[in-house]
Formats: sequence, C-alpha cells, structure tokens
Amino acid sequence: MNMKSLAVLTLVSFALAFAGCSSYSEIARWNSDVPINDGEVPVATFLTQNFSYQLLGCIPLSTGRPWTEGSEEVVDDFNVKLFADEATLDNNLVSLRHALDVVGSHRIAQLRSVEDDSAMWSLLLINRHEVRTQCLILKPEAR
Repeated sequence: MNMKSLAVLTLVSFALAFAGCSSYSEIARWNSDVPINDGEVPVATFLTQNFSYQLLGCIPLSTGRPWTEGSEEVVDDFNVKLFADEATLDNNLVSLRHALDVVGSHRIAQLRSVEDDSAMWSLLLINRHEVRTQCLILKPEAR
C-alpha cells in the first residue's frame, strides 16, 4: 500500500469516526405500575446500538464501544475506537449488564437483538455493520 492510499484510508476512517455517533445507549425509566404479560411491571426500557465500519467489508476502520460507565440516562458520546470492530452481540450484552446494574434489577423481558449490514450508502466501498439490542427491565422481585 503506497503512502497516498494510506493517507486516504486514514482520512476516511477519521471522517467516519467523527461524522456521527458509533455507539449509543439509553435507559428510559418508567413511572407507571401498569403490568405486562403475567403481571410483570417494567421499570425501564433499554436500547443500545453499536456500529462498525469496514473498508471493502473486511478491513476495520472504526467502531463503537460497549457502554460500561457514565450517566445512567443517555450516553451519546463519540465513543469510538479506530481500526477495530467491537460492534458485536457480546459487547451489547456487556452494555445490557451495566444497564441492569444501574437500574438495580437483573430481570428482563422481550429481549431482542438485530444485526444489520449496509453498504448502499457508501458506493459499496465502506460497509456499516450495526448491532442493536433492546429489552424491558422489570421490577426486581420482592425479597
């Protein structure tokens, strides 16, 4: 790889890293005691999205990192790691475990995870891989 190609690759990765959020997590707390399913009461919803970008679908350029610290409401930072691919279901579950610790309950319902690849927006040169996980956090069991 010549220097010009390396410079272009570096510029593209920095543009991707700082063009938008590569990691997003949210806990939305509920102020209702309306039960769902079998009388379970949700106390919050949880959503986390992590994106990774690859050149030609195989060379990692940048990625979001799992949320494991910070504000308990919304994390919408430039939480980016260059030249890595950390947008995985396992890392989203790390974020979920942190959210459960923050809320104080380890009971969930309606857990759903989706992985999506998109190359259309980038003329097929840069692939965006998204991993999204969401669930309801239920009220802790009475002891």
